Formats: sequence, structure tokens, C-alpha cells
Amino acid sequence: MPMLLRRRGFVLVWIAGLASSVASWLLITGLPIYVFGVTGSALVTSAVFLVELMCGITMGSFAGTLADRFDRFRLMSGVALLQSAVVTPLVGEPGHRLWIICLVAGAQAVLTQTFDSARNATLPRLVEAAHLVRANSMVALNTSLGRLIGSSLGGFAITREGTRYLAIGAAVAFVTAAALIAAARRTAHHDAAEPAPDGGATSFLANWRSGLLTMMRNRSVRVTFQSVALGGVAQGLFAVLFVVFVSRALHADGTLTGVLRGVQAIGGVAGGLIVGLLGARLSPWLLMSLGAASFGLLSLTIWNGPALSRQAEVYIVLFILVGVPGIAYNSGAFAQIQQSVPDSDLGRAFGTFYVVYNASQGLGMAAAGLLGDVLNVVLVLNVQSVLYLASGAVAYLALRPARRLRSDSLRQ
Repeated sequence: MPMLLRRRGFVLVWIAGLASSVASWLLITGLPIYVFGVTGSALVTSAVFLVELMCGITMGSFAGTLADRFDRFRLMSGVALLQSAVVTPLVGEPGHRLWIICLVAGAQAVLTQTFDSARNATLPRLVEAAHLVRANSMVALNTSLGRLIGSSLGGFAITREGTRYLAIGAAVAFVTAAALIAAARRTAHHDAAEPAPDGGATSFLANWRSGLLTMMRNRSVRVTFQSVALGGVAQGLFAVLFVVFVSRALHADGTLTGVLRGVQAIGGVAGGLIVGLLGARLSPWLLMSLGAASFGLLSLTIWNGPALSRQAEVYIVLFILVGVPGIAYNSGAFAQIQQSVPDSDLGRAFGTFYVVYNASQGLGMAAAGLLGDVLNVVLVLNVQSVLYLASGAVAYLALRPARRLRSDSLRQ
């Protein structure tokens, strides 16, 4: 990790990602609170999340294609500036004009996915392959730090000045990210010339189609996406049924729900530091396997814990621990893709990654909505834990032979 912090280009991109994450969590937290305060309707409030999810699913792979056609640093800077412009309608109070909120939320979802795809595709140009796991763990750490900072500030801002402070804070963070990326581009181009983007030779749609075909033909990427899809369905089940579990199984109120969701970020920060220090000793596929398996086992402990204890302190500790394997899994999955896909296709690979994850998460949410009131919530959440175990098993059984075959061929 100290070696990464000596690389100015990486540090600038990392801090820019943190600023972008803080801005995103400001909006993710603040906008639903505002909508619920205006309408008093949980159904209308859920529409904000649905718009974000659907935009990510439908536009995500196109966003990744942009990262392969243009200079990725310029793309990230431009996207961050566009994000700052998109929030300006929130400076005035939208009131009951909720279509404004939905437009902002949907645009931010697509732009965030574009920024993240370009950033993840840029990492192999900033650090050596041996340090990719550590680099990805620090990038994943941004999500937890951004969640801690942005969620707190978002809740505070929305209760003071409606969407005004929310918009101003997000805009400042996005502009800061754009400036940092511009500085990182100058550093990166000084250290080494960037490969030419795959721009004018073929059309945008042709690039998009060829990227999808490349992903389908790449066994390592296919398996990674299969593992990610299982984890996405599990996360969708959790997102919906977690609140039901706290109410029905723990007999607690919304206060504990908020605390448990918040402390996961603490575990995420700890996980980022742990993987950053130790990640280079583990292969990406092994990090994915251990991360998903640990997540599944901890989940089984949590969901079946009320049979032994309903003490809030026990579940606070367990939810802190859950944040660690999540970082390990994401770091391994990102590094697996970065090592398996040529630089010219990395943007499309990460764009497809986010599409697969968002779509499978949406499937899990739909299943939770259908099953949550029909079956026992603990039973359904145990299925969620098994899906995480299956995700780890897929990574362990299917990616390990592929890695060995590649190593043997390289030695020959």
C-alpha cells in the first residue's frame, strides 16, 4: 500500500474517486428522504431507486463502450463536470415535480457507471499487475468512506435546506473530482504514453457489439460474471428483506435498521485496509472465493442468530464484520477482469459487469417482493446466504483451473 501512495497518478485518481463517491452518496441518501417527506409514500419513494436501477441496466454497457473509444482521463473529467451540471435543477426546490428528481437520479446513475467503468479500466495503466488487487481494494474503500461521509452529510443537508445544500455539496465534490482527474492525466501522460483509444475506425454500435462478443468468448470473464450474478441476486434479496428481518426476527425498530446499515461501512473501511495490506499475497480468484464464502457464512450466522440472541450489540458486531468480505470479493473480481481482458476492451468489460450486477440485483429484489410475505423471512434469507456460498464456489472451482492453464502456457 505505501508503494501505491507514492504513485501520484494513482493517488489523484483515488482521491477523485472518493470525491465522486461522497457526491453520489449525498444524492443516494438525500433524494429518497426528500421524496418521502414531500409525498409520504413509500411506493413513490421506491420509484427513485427503480429509476436508478433501470438506467444502470439499460445504459451501463453503452457507458463502458465510451471508456474504450475516448481518452479515459478526459472522459472521467467530462463526466464529473456533467454530473455537477445535472444536479443544478435541485438548487431550486422541485417540490411535487418529482419528474425532476427522477431525471437527476437516472442521469446520475448512468454517469456514475461511466465514471466507474473508465476509472477501473484505467488502473492497469497506473499500477503494475502485481499491485492491482491492492489498487482495487483502495478503490473499493472509497465506496465505504463515501458512504460514511456522504450519507451523514446527505441526511443533514436535506433536513436543513431541502435539496439546495444537497445540490451545492454534490456539485462541489464533482468539480473537485474533475480537477483531480485532469491533474492525474498530466501525470500519467508524463510517465508513459497512453495507448490510442479505439475511436474513429468503427462505429459506436459496432464497438459495443464487438465488446459483448469479446466478453462472451472470454471464459474467465464469463465465469466472473456468473459469480457476480449470483452475488447480485443475493444482494437484491438482502436489500428488500433486511428491514423485514430487523422488524420480525429481531423485534426492533427503524433505529437499529439504520445503525446496522451504517456500521457496514466501518467494516468496508477495515476490509479495504486489510486487503490493501495482504491482497498481493492472494490471487484474484481466491479473493473472490474467500470473500463470497465468508459473506455467506456470516449471513447464515446473522439470519439464524435470533434463535440464540436478539441483543443489538451482537448484530452490530456481525454487520461490521460483513463489510470485510464484501471488499475482498469486489477487489478480486475487478482484478480478475483487469488481468483477463485486453486494455482496449476493459471499459466495455466493466460496463457489462455493472449491467450484470444491477440486473441480477433487480431480479433479487423482485423475488424478495414476491416471497417476503409468503414465506418465512429467515428461510428466504438463508437462500440468500446459500447464493453467496454458490458465488464463491463458482469462482473457486471454475477460475482456478483457468488460471493454472494460463500459467502453464506462459511458462511453455
